[in-house]
Amino acid sequence: MKQFRFFLILIFLNISLLANVTLHSANSFIKGEAFVFEFEAVGSSVQFPKIEKIDGYIVEGLGTSRSLQIINGNYDEKLTKKYRIVPNSDFTIPIFTFKIDDQEVQSEAKKIVAKKVVKTSSNDFDLTLIPSKNSLYVGEELQVKLIFKYKNGLQITNLGFEQPQFENFWYKKVDNSSKRYEENGYVVQELEFLLFPQKSGELTIEPLRVDVQMMDTSRSGGVGFFTAAPKLKKIYSNQLKFDVKKLPENINLIGDFDIKASVDKTKIKQGESISFKLNITGIGNFDDIQDIKLDIPNATIYDNKPEIKTKYSKNGYEGTYTKVYSIIPSNSLEIPSITFKYFNKKDKKIVVKKTKPFKIEVENQVSKKVVLEKPKEIIETKKEVLVQKKSSLEDKIIFFILGLVSALLIIGLYMYVRLQSTKKTKKDTPLIKLVKGAKNKKDMMKVLVPFIKSNSNLDELIIQCESEKDFKVLKKEIVELLKEIKI
Repeated sequence: MKQFRFFLILIFLNISLLANVTLHSANSFIKGEAFVFEFEAVGSSVQFPKIEKIDGYIVEGLGTSRSLQIINGNYDEKLTKKYRIVPNSDFTIPIFTFKIDDQEVQSEAKKIVAKKVVKTSSNDFDLTLIPSKNSLYVGEELQVKLIFKYKNGLQITNLGFEQPQFENFWYKKVDNSSKRYEENGYVVQELEFLLFPQKSGELTIEPLRVDVQMMDTSRSGGVGFFTAAPKLKKIYSNQLKFDVKKLPENINLIGDFDIKASVDKTKIKQGESISFKLNITGIGNFDDIQDIKLDIPNATIYDNKPEIKTKYSKNGYEGTYTKVYSIIPSNSLEIPSITFKYFNKKDKKIVVKKTKPFKIEVENQVSKKVVLEKPKEIIETKKEVLVQKKSSLEDKIIFFILGLVSALLIIGLYMYVRLQSTKKTKKDTPLIKLVKGAKNKKDMMKVLVPFIKSNSNLDELIIQCESEKDFKVLKKEIVELLKEIKI
């Protein structure tokens, strides 16, 4: 009796030791970057909790990996689930409850702290942001040059640069600004961006990052390139700060612009249209020009979306704004002048420019009476021709043979289908049905684990469930083997 109690206690301790949950994660994270953590659970039956949010941040599952381990003749499964979260401040991974071998097992809580990014200092790499100015107005263009360089000869396999998110700036990449050259033993790559601040105050551009994947030859044992382990290194740039000043009230454009208007004609007949063209040229934030509408009484106006073309040159952000209107006046009228306002930084004042007005003369047309004559009624007599086709005896024989052949084909097809449906198929065993119903390797593993050690060939195929072998091929091989060994 004592031996039996001791045996039960030993089994319970063995289950308790095997049933455990471990949290793997870093202790800190960088704001704006994804933070990845994982839970590892071991047991013969493991059920993970549903993790959707942590401290209000959405949690995304990255996948599950599993492996089979044998301890003292016991088969246990080790499941690892990865998760991703993008926090903005310190947060805590709380206690979660897992169900392992019909027991509730709790994980440990862990506090994760936000870490401030500093520029990477290295003899092998450098990432620098260079602004064209540090003090500017809202809407004024700002050029930022990104320079990344790495030492020549490094075994780099991949460079990853995520598209930057310049908060509180509207931005675009400068066309044909990518450069690559060698200088002082370094490979240098350049990119240029145009930024336009969208609000006033002290604005900050946080450090950008380049992910460098390279071969870690220090861990390869000196055998060679192909045995070297890959290593990921994150390179951070410097931070930028700007003093952004407000534009005068009710002004959203800054630069030096010119505006002109033209019409294709000033004298038309009633019902005809006029083409009115508006053209703005110069240097400034063309993308912030609001759509210009016309309001002219006693006229119908049609307009298209404006066409805006821009380019960056040594003079600044140059552009053109073109819009064409089609105006149909009901009588003589005047197209009023259009007022255009912007802030000139050089003169530090508001500039107001106007187009000239256009007087349009509409000629009245004398209407003529139109007499409609009724066309003479033409009566056309149609002759109906009846064609009587006579069928010969030869045609009747041909039609009879074709009908007979068609009937025989239909009867033969019907008999074939009937014969196929009456054939008896060999029924699958319950185990084969479960294997065929498995949707992935995980499901198939659950079905086959109880049959380990029943057949050596089957054991080999079960182990292959942990490999990268194609699932469909593996399932087919297992089904064929089960039919042979008749489990």
